[in-house]
Amino acid sequence: MLEALKGITFSLRLRLIAAACVALVLGLWMLAANSVRLLDEALLARENSHLAELQALYGASLALPLAERDYVRLTSLVAQLARQKDMSYLVLRDETGRVVAAEGRDPLAPLPVPVLDFAQLPREAVRFDGMVTLRLGEREVGSAHFGIDTRFLRQASANLLWQSTAIGWAALVLTAVLLAFVSYWLMRNLRVLQQGVAALESGAADVRLPAGGNDEIGRLTRAFNRMAQALDERVEALKKSEARFHAIADYTYGVEAWFNPRGRLIWINRSVERITGYAPLECLLSNSLVDMLVFEKDRKLALEVALKALRGSSGDNFEVRLRRKDGSIVWTVINWQPIHGPQGEYLGLRVSGDEIQARKEAELKLLDTVVELRRTQALKEYYLTVSNEERARLDALLNVMKIGVLFVDGNQRVVYFNDAMRDICQLPRDENLIGLRDSGMLDRTAHLRSDDAGYRQHVEEVLASGTEISEPYEIPFRDGRIVTDTSALVPGDKPGRHIGRVWIYEDVTRQKQLEAQLVRLAERDPLTNLYNRRRFHDEIGRIIADASRRKSQAGLLAIDLDGFKPINDEFGHQAGDAVLVRLAEEVGAIVRRNEIFFRIGGDEFAILAPDADEEEMIGLARRVGGKVADMRFKFAGREVQLTASLGIALYPKHAADSEEMIARADSAMYQAKMGGKNRWAIYGGAKLH
Repeated sequence: MLEALKGITFSLRLRLIAAACVALVLGLWMLAANSVRLLDEALLARENSHLAELQALYGASLALPLAERDYVRLTSLVAQLARQKDMSYLVLRDETGRVVAAEGRDPLAPLPVPVLDFAQLPREAVRFDGMVTLRLGEREVGSAHFGIDTRFLRQASANLLWQSTAIGWAALVLTAVLLAFVSYWLMRNLRVLQQGVAALESGAADVRLPAGGNDEIGRLTRAFNRMAQALDERVEALKKSEARFHAIADYTYGVEAWFNPRGRLIWINRSVERITGYAPLECLLSNSLVDMLVFEKDRKLALEVALKALRGSSGDNFEVRLRRKDGSIVWTVINWQPIHGPQGEYLGLRVSGDEIQARKEAELKLLDTVVELRRTQALKEYYLTVSNEERARLDALLNVMKIGVLFVDGNQRVVYFNDAMRDICQLPRDENLIGLRDSGMLDRTAHLRSDDAGYRQHVEEVLASGTEISEPYEIPFRDGRIVTDTSALVPGDKPGRHIGRVWIYEDVTRQKQLEAQLVRLAERDPLTNLYNRRRFHDEIGRIIADASRRKSQAGLLAIDLDGFKPINDEFGHQAGDAVLVRLAEEVGAIVRRNEIFFRIGGDEFAILAPDADEEEMIGLARRVGGKVADMRFKFAGREVQLTASLGIALYPKHAADSEEMIARADSAMYQAKMGGKNRWAIYGGAKLH
């Protein structure tokens, strides 16, 4: 059914009918379009003429009453004129623009924009809005605005289009019927010719067609008969040729074939069926022997070789894959040489072929083995290159680092160390330590360490413990450097197996110096280098806790300078800073080793004295007060001096904790200041000194 539909769809008769119908439809469409266009133009011309008549009528009938302001008459005229056919509205305005009469439209509503003629009217408009200026002589007395219903224009066009479409469909159907009848009568002989071709394709012999008439179809029928006769003769010649060569060639083990000069197979022996599964007759009747026998990927090359062979060249050992009838692939080797007749004429090409599947499989297997070996070798070289590159990158990375790295294998021998390790251990760059035992490495660097025995004990403990990662260990060097080491086991390719240990050495000297500097900055007064308030609170808490634990005493001396502010105000802050620095130096010189001197802030100082009783604190107050009173300063040519007010508090006599002790010492100091300055007082005592 599908093939029949395809035959009808692609038949010459159907295409002729379709082409004629398309041409007819195009012609009818252009005729209808032109008719509609002409009708539109005629209607527009008629309406424009009607418009001119209306404008003349309005000017003649309305101008004079409007000039005389006869509004009663104007109202009557407007009503009569608005009742004309297709009129939508009529509005009359005077020269001032005031509406004096209106019919079919609200007088107060704004008027639409007037259109000059129907040619400017949009196709979708349902009304024509016009305007005529009313004149009486040369004088303009007003204007008339009117609307005309234009739906009749579209109705006329639609009617014409519908009538044209109906006529076109009728013409199309009639034309198709007539063409179908005529084409059927013309194509009857072609159908007979088509049946004859189908008979030849099916292998029928002695196919002859009746040739009636001398027209094109009759000549084509006679040519077909000649072709059929020639084909019969060729088949007969092939049969005779096959009979001549059958006795010898058909029993040759290899394939033997004969191609005529045009490349057409004219004979092939039975061995082709053994190799390919196709019978000789199937090969002879094939329209394309290459497409039937040659493997898809080899067809292009086979066609190129075949073209060269047909030009008269000879060749041998052309290997090509053939596809068997069952779909399997077989390798064959092809040889060919041209065949010439007794007179030297070119008769065609002899082709010989034989199966080489077993040999090819062995070659392919050998080739696969070689390819696999080369791939394995390439992978080895690639991985070796990648490994060397990774090692070079790792070596470069480790050498750039400032951290010393030392790898020791499972036999406690050095296998790697970077440049930073050389620098930390002060080893020459040209000295090779690879293979040296770890004990030899310790001996080689023993002179650098301040406590070599302690470090060796640390190494033994790490190795004996078998810890995965050791804790950082500080190594003091004789030259003042401090180095830390950390070690970790290096895992092997199996769980629980280790291939050695890596030691990481880092020079933290600068870090320690920075830490000490940060501690000093956090606990020292930057001007006097005395301990600051933060360290004061830490120390007083520690000293009181220690005194409480040992059941001993501790004393606090609070110091406030008398007369410091006037010096600061009169001579400036630099003078005040100089006073504070010198006072810190000279008072600090008389403070004993177990006593701690603090600058609390501004001109306030304090001295903590552990294990001090009342008599010792009185002696300290006298020394400090006398030293401050004896100091002389000279600024701007003037000699100035200052004194100090001092307060004493004792733990546990006066206070139970640090905050209370500070408050008691401050109270005693203020008592001395209020008593006349340059004095010292003990908390709770009424007497000043």
